[in-house]
Amino acid sequence: MRNHWLIRQLHEMLASHVRGKKVQIVSHWGGDPDSVGAAYVLDRCFRTFYEASEVGFLIPDEVSAHVKAIMTHIGFSEKNVTSPDAYILVDVGSLAQLGDLKTTVLESGKPVLVIDHHLQHSVNPSVMSVASPSYLAVSEMVYDLLEFLNVKPDKQMAEALFLGMYYDTVRLAVADSELAYKAANLLSQLNPSTIIGMLEPKIDEPERIARLKALRRINVFKLGEWFVVSSNVNGYLSSLARSLVSAGAHVALVGATKGEYAVVAARSSQDFQKYAGIGLGDDLAKYLLRKFEGDGGGHAGAARLRLKTSVDEALSEAVKGLSLLLGVNAVELAG
Repeated sequence: MRNHWLIRQLHEMLASHVRGKKVQIVSHWGGDPDSVGAAYVLDRCFRTFYEASEVGFLIPDEVSAHVKAIMTHIGFSEKNVTSPDAYILVDVGSLAQLGDLKTTVLESGKPVLVIDHHLQHSVNPSVMSVASPSYLAVSEMVYDLLEFLNVKPDKQMAEALFLGMYYDTVRLAVADSELAYKAANLLSQLNPSTIIGMLEPKIDEPERIARLKALRRINVFKLGEWFVVSSNVNGYLSSLARSLVSAGAHVALVGATKGEYAVVAARSSQDFQKYAGIGLGDDLAKYLLRKFEGDGGGHAGAARLRLKTSVDEALSEAVKGLSLLLGVNAVELAG
């Protein structure tokens, strides 16, 4: 177990706020295999070990194809609990990642507990947090919670936790020996070719068209050794940002108009996260929120912001912000 004291603290907080209560679990916007995998196992634990009276799970904003495929495979679905007694936020590094649910959660007057593996920034003082960057995934924290409870994961739990760890360590590329041991233990119950394939499911036609159009609309910039791309699109922001990073960008900035706001999703490559020395959900988000009215935040390698300006202006300012933060000029490359 990586941190026995932290897991004991997590258990005690859950025992206090979950047992006999109606609980709403919420992930960050869009979800990902780590947040969904951890939430699924917590859902199971809340119903059995902690004896919650009702449990539900929500993902703010649009859900990507691979998250939908994982949820279908493990038999997990979204459910909105009416008047919950407590909110459990899983893998939420910033309350802005709750999207439109942020107001609902904070104004509910109910206990709010964050379970995360990132440092918490500017968290509302009324929110309780169990978080440690020593963990490489929230799914690893939940794995340790099961060990603390002396609960052996069944196949569905093992699949959910393995996918979470595998995804958040970039296919184990940044895993350490402890996480690798835990992943191997889970994998002993699974068929690797089947479960790993869940991370690359077939995408539906609307999302495929959106990805291809995003590639057609991109602007490409070189900031020193880093390649940054931006694209003004209509939807599927998180999915498109991931696709652009997979296509070769070190940083992808994707924006769409929603009402009077520009919503911008940012994603960076593992190299950028490791060597650039700046975080998208911290440094870039702070820069943009000084320039525009709005809200948002995220993690080092991913951010989502809602800014009161046009999409083109938001994307242009994001590139400028990265240029200033990196201390290099942004050179746009001709098409």
